[in-house]
Amino acid sequence: MQRNEIWNEITTAFESKFGYEITTAFESKFGLLGKQFAENMLISTCSWNIQQYSAPEYRIRRHTLLFWQAGFLKSQMLSKTYDILGDQLCTIMSDVSIATLRGSVEAHRFVSPYTLKRPFSICTEFGQLISGDQEVIQKLLNVLEEGIVTVSLAKISQLDPGQVDEVEKKYGITFIDNTTFTYRTNWVLFAATYNNKFLVDSALESRFALMLPKKKLDNELVKHVNRAPPFALSQEAVDSLRFEVLMDKPIETMIKLPDECYEFPITMRDAGMICSTLLCKKWWGLKPTKEEAVALAQEYSKNSDEIWKSAEDKVLDVLLSGGGRSVDELVGETGLHIRTVYKALNNLRTVKDISTNSKGEEVIVHKLK
Repeated sequence: MQRNEIWNEITTAFESKFGYEITTAFESKFGLLGKQFAENMLISTCSWNIQQYSAPEYRIRRHTLLFWQAGFLKSQMLSKTYDILGDQLCTIMSDVSIATLRGSVEAHRFVSPYTLKRPFSICTEFGQLISGDQEVIQKLLNVLEEGIVTVSLAKISQLDPGQVDEVEKKYGITFIDNTTFTYRTNWVLFAATYNNKFLVDSALESRFALMLPKKKLDNELVKHVNRAPPFALSQEAVDSLRFEVLMDKPIETMIKLPDECYEFPITMRDAGMICSTLLCKKWWGLKPTKEEAVALAQEYSKNSDEIWKSAEDKVLDVLLSGGGRSVDELVGETGLHIRTVYKALNNLRTVKDISTNSKGEEVIVHKLK
């Protein structure tokens, strides 16, 4: 299969199973959430190949982080990703621990870090990282960014010189002394969380290509997923993806963003993410447009703000736009759960008023004092 054919089949499979109904006067189709996820996953997947084989090396690794409320398919879609990549390319772990990044020695044999086992890893409970110590967080920051990390492991001293030589050759590890070593990795991480407290701070957030749903997730999505046919993907597409990811075939890495992208408040990191997205789509045999680049600039300029906004911030933004809002309207406009909206209104100490909705019914609306 050609790369663009692999792309189309995988995005269609996710679109059909994990889609979202979009109804207009002209069409009714499914696809937003599933297609959005599949595209993010495929872009991150090929970023490993580009960084691994491009000459000169092009720094492009993209770690995907799914960020939305609990209970809406994050783990299911990550599990499907693991099935597609397979255990020869990917590992799956429940959380990120120091052993994940440092490795260990068991029965006088070296057990490599997860970051050196396979090109990709999936973490289904990224939130547990917050309970770890600062050493875990700092080393993860190093691995996700530069891909270079130095670790101390006292048990390394249990290995004899022959084993040390074997470890160095097999994993590309450099020993500094008998308990300290450094290594470099192009490891790519797929993870998910529902709460910004698990990101610790913006330093960790900035290491990821964030995926925020482009449409509110609600009972309509649940209904579609429960009624949709089983996830269907041909073995040919799976095998072709695995083959292409490992193919040593460098591509031209020069990407020039249109001037319109710089009309948005994007950072250097945002610009790098936009370039990497366009380059990865080129790797897949697609032809990104100028309009797509500008849309990405708009998206990246607002994603970080969205992550760190509290429920009160989101409700306040809507109320500041003018007029009052009923609770149902606030739920619809903010995408928050109704209980969260009530709590935010209580914290903001809004005043209640009576208004008439589009159906001529009297409703209670909330306004700022």
